[in-house]
Amino acid sequence: MITAFMLYCAMQPSQMNEAKIYFKSINDCTYYAEKLSGQQFMSENGNQTYECHCKLVPSINPNKVKVY
Repeated sequence: MITAFMLYCAMQPSQMNEAKIYFKSINDCTYYAEKLSGQQFMSENGNQTYECHCKLVPSINPNKVKVY
């Protein structure tokens, strides 16, 4: 088991199209969170914004989940 940082991204406000990626470094996680957050998408429900956040995951099995 290792400690990792989960990059969680979802469309706001509906929180659809969720995505999760795990990183060993908080620097890598925050880099992608900053680059991906704030993108605007048009949908049948109006404009949606893609928001990303990093979260500490205390223990994760690297044999079951890819950690970058």
